[in-house]
Amino acid sequence: MDDRNLIAVAEQAAGTSKVLRSPIAGCTVRGPGAVVFRGCRLEFDDPSLDLDPVANALAAARVEGMVQVERVGFYSPTGGALPTIPRATLLRLKEVAVSDDLVVIFSPGTGERVERTLLELLAEA
Repeated sequence: MDDRNLIAVAEQAAGTSKVLRSPIAGCTVRGPGAVVFRGCRLEFDDPSLDLDPVANALAAARVEGMVQVERVGFYSPTGGALPTIPRATLLRLKEVAVSDDLVVIFSPGTGERVERTLLELLAEA
């Protein structure tokens, strides 16, 4: 699956979000063999229970036996600002990344795609 489709599937996943405070968000994680898993943002009355889409996609992938991630697509219509990934989730990604140069492709709903490496995201978190 190419990057464009990775984002398109993340956008579909975002449609299943349950949000109370934030914009919808969806994620796809691609593993070896081009297997893709999806996750969405889930928000609850108690914000400490919220789940981010990347963590959800990682959990879905793990349930199906995927142990490594090659690429990540993240969609959230934020109007231009890049969606954020919690530091704890970035650390989870680091544990399962195929390599240190894992790329996360962001789409903030403006039609553009921005690539950031996991190491860049961790340095900023």
